[in-house]
Amino acid sequence: MKISVLSYSIFTALTLLTIPAKAGLYNPAQNWQTFETAHFKVHFPIEYKEWALSSARELENIRRLIKQQQHRVLAEKVDAYVIDPYNDSNGFALPLSNKPYLGLFTTPPLSDSIIANTPSWQQLLLLHEYVHLIHLGQKNRSKWRDQLAHWFDIYDASQIKTDRWVNEGYATLLESKLTGRGRLYNGYIEALLQQFAREGALPTYQQINGDNEHYFSGAMAYLMGSRFLKWLEDNYSEKTLDAVWTRLKAIKDRDFDQAFSGVFQDSAEHLYQRFIAEYTYNAIKKETCFSPKQSKLYLDLNYKVTALSLSPNGKSFATVETDKKGKVKLNIYSTAENKKLKKDFQEKMAKLLKQDPQDIIDKAPTVFKHKKRHSLNQINYRGINNPRWLNNKTIIYGAASLDHQGDRHQDLFSWNMVTNEIKQLTTGENLRRFDISPNKDYIIAERSRYGYSQLVKVSITGNILTELTPASLEHIYDFPRFRPKTAVNDNSFAYLVSSLNEKWLLKVKSNDGDFIVPLPANYQFVSYPEWSQDGQSLFYVASVGDQSKIYQYNFKQKTLTALTSGQHPVSWPIAKNNKQLLLLETNAQGPDVYQLNITQDNNTKKVFKTTQSGKVALHFPSKFKLEKAVIKTDKNIGTLKPYGIGSQQGTFTIGESDYSASNGVFELGYKSDDVLSRFAWQVSATKDIFNNNLSGVSANIRWQGWPVKLLVHSYQFTLKNKQQAMTNSKNKLNEQGLFVEARYPYQIKTFKFTSLAQAKVTDKNADNSQYASLGFKQNWYHEQQQWGIKQAINLSYLTGKSDHKSYSGINLQTTISAHIKDYGLGFNYQKVTRSNSANNILSLGGYASTLIQPKAHLNTILAPELAFNYASANQYQKYETFIPFNFGEVFYTKHALQDTPNIYSYGIKGDVDFVDILPSSFTGFSNLSISYGIAEVKQKNQKNKLQIWLGLWHKW
Repeated sequence: MKISVLSYSIFTALTLLTIPAKAGLYNPAQNWQTFETAHFKVHFPIEYKEWALSSARELENIRRLIKQQQHRVLAEKVDAYVIDPYNDSNGFALPLSNKPYLGLFTTPPLSDSIIANTPSWQQLLLLHEYVHLIHLGQKNRSKWRDQLAHWFDIYDASQIKTDRWVNEGYATLLESKLTGRGRLYNGYIEALLQQFAREGALPTYQQINGDNEHYFSGAMAYLMGSRFLKWLEDNYSEKTLDAVWTRLKAIKDRDFDQAFSGVFQDSAEHLYQRFIAEYTYNAIKKETCFSPKQSKLYLDLNYKVTALSLSPNGKSFATVETDKKGKVKLNIYSTAENKKLKKDFQEKMAKLLKQDPQDIIDKAPTVFKHKKRHSLNQINYRGINNPRWLNNKTIIYGAASLDHQGDRHQDLFSWNMVTNEIKQLTTGENLRRFDISPNKDYIIAERSRYGYSQLVKVSITGNILTELTPASLEHIYDFPRFRPKTAVNDNSFAYLVSSLNEKWLLKVKSNDGDFIVPLPANYQFVSYPEWSQDGQSLFYVASVGDQSKIYQYNFKQKTLTALTSGQHPVSWPIAKNNKQLLLLETNAQGPDVYQLNITQDNNTKKVFKTTQSGKVALHFPSKFKLEKAVIKTDKNIGTLKPYGIGSQQGTFTIGESDYSASNGVFELGYKSDDVLSRFAWQVSATKDIFNNNLSGVSANIRWQGWPVKLLVHSYQFTLKNKQQAMTNSKNKLNEQGLFVEARYPYQIKTFKFTSLAQAKVTDKNADNSQYASLGFKQNWYHEQQQWGIKQAINLSYLTGKSDHKSYSGINLQTTISAHIKDYGLGFNYQKVTRSNSANNILSLGGYASTLIQPKAHLNTILAPELAFNYASANQYQKYETFIPFNFGEVFYTKHALQDTPNIYSYGIKGDVDFVDILPSSFTGFSNLSISYGIAEVKQKNQKNKLQIWLGLWHKW
């Protein structure tokens, strides 16, 4: 079968847009409000009111500045919705020229984040995402392309012709130029990138876009992309770079390479190579300035490592490790030398020399890997953060929990390493970094909720005892660390705090009040505080210029000392004893654990110029600068009102289905939705334009503004069965129907349950029929990384009338799959029965489409490898086994019908629902689905046939 050019073009357009978001980001049934200003509509649940109204004011300021700086504005009013689905710092922009909107996540970044160098999280987020809209969402100056983009979302998305590094790099460049802060001026990140450069490990032009298996690769589009664009501006001019964006929207259709080379007279790839050469040269030149390396390798690890933590007895230490596939483990290692590995190595080398005395044996490793005592896998993709030792057998750590809406909240869990028992201590508290008091009787944690940050006191059993600081949008707290009891007896603790327009400060809270710990003058980054074991000193990491170092402040002597030279990026220092530190040093393969002697004869350098001020001395590279950040609500700039059903945003839709067993159809429709997807509707017409086998029309209306979600689907089609490639029926089918559904979803952790009530009236070839059904859909999974299991049940009981006869029946489908490591296997069983009075009402074969919605045809068992109405019966069973892979599965299926020879099919198939990838309010894509497959079909007394299919349709 030949796949049409239209299907390929639409699929290509879909792959052009990458958005760090997914469906289910918000619940449209919440109490949503809208604050509408001259150029923005900000939508928010009532708990986010202060953050949202402040962001509306900030957005108007940003728009004015960008207009002055770029002489560009958006013709459309921008929708922005304020949410916090992950309890993490993020956001996204959908830069369509006719439907621009923003997703704004309120949780602020912590001190060690690459986005922590900011005047305020709100300002940085809004500026970065709005630049995406201005940069990518300009209208096309070709009138016909602009009109097509206005009416057709998928085409509009296809006009985003730049690579990820261009999109994210330019937004990162402007975030930094217009605030004087941002990722371009993050000292810790600069130290890391220069380390990569000295190793010759900076990404190539082909690598800069992607999130590949190289360490830190996902961030390179932002970090190296912005630096390359800044290099282009410095070497060619801002005007030259800006001309690329103007040329991309010209009447003449150009891709990015054409737009770029036309003004730079060279390719972006070639100029990037020159930029990398210069960057690497400058990084290597600085090596001669560093003093000899004092730290020694202690534990050689792979990829991402964080959160070093030493056990109370000093015999074990914990690390959180993430591998290239994103699997997260909390590992516990012995601090003792691994004598067994050393002995085994020596014996192995001795054996080699005995066998071949002239052989040259391996050199001994720099360090033999420490024995791993225990290991804990993350559960259900929830991560593991900030492990702290309660005692020598129990660790308390942070991980995400799920609420009834599927939102994530950072909570506290305990892990007993002896019994391997895990307990959840808090539920939905949004607790991020924390520490346990010296007496082990309570916890101090940073809590981030609705954009507010504060320090709270928590019992060991997980109850919130008291608020230590007010919840604030102006301050962010991080890294509470208790002072050991050996020093003082007042349970004093260190913590980090940032304020609007200032840098992070390190403070110590005691009975005498707050003391600001001296930091090196002109510092930019500070994080990772940790006490010495005697409580007399505080270690931390700070950056000055492009070097990051470990510093030690001695409270008794009131001195500040730099313990490392700045040659390598360092993080997470912990005191192994009073003479040695363990720390992480990062290279291009990821961090490794090093040991550092901290005695005075270790080339340590006292720091005489210090500061206790967080004020920032900004040096703007542009005459345009954003005004200072402030959390301020001004109701006079807009109108506050209930969200209601929202404003509708419509688009033409196109679908296409090519099924060799049945037919091919083309679908043209119009779909409308609001930004929260509360109320949506679609009308469409379907036609087999080549053979006229199938034609029809359909309409859908959906409401999701209540806990109970409603859907109405109506359709009419004509199907010529005798034209089907594999059919036993010779009748022409004229069918029209009306289907209604009410569903109520509920979730407990990974267990989802949706109760369903459905009803349908149908007219088939002038025979009126109807049915009503009650049922549920349920699914659950448990994922332990090394193994996992998934399970789903879909059950409906229905009763109806057809051909003047009453009938009843059940539709049951159950699926279970599991994997061990990377090997998976699944089974699918389906049973559909109707009472004998139904007169073979079940029909097997055919495919789903916008016209033929699966949920609206409970008497039709769709199977894309078979023609419509291939067989009929009152009893049907399907037995299927499959091997899952990304976006599909290898399958073997047996279709068993009453009084019909079994039908077997095997091959590859898959379904990609964009509702699982994109925000559901993206009208043209929100419920788009792609089905594909290739299968061999076998049946007794029938010739085997190879069937191929590809379908693009909207699932309701």
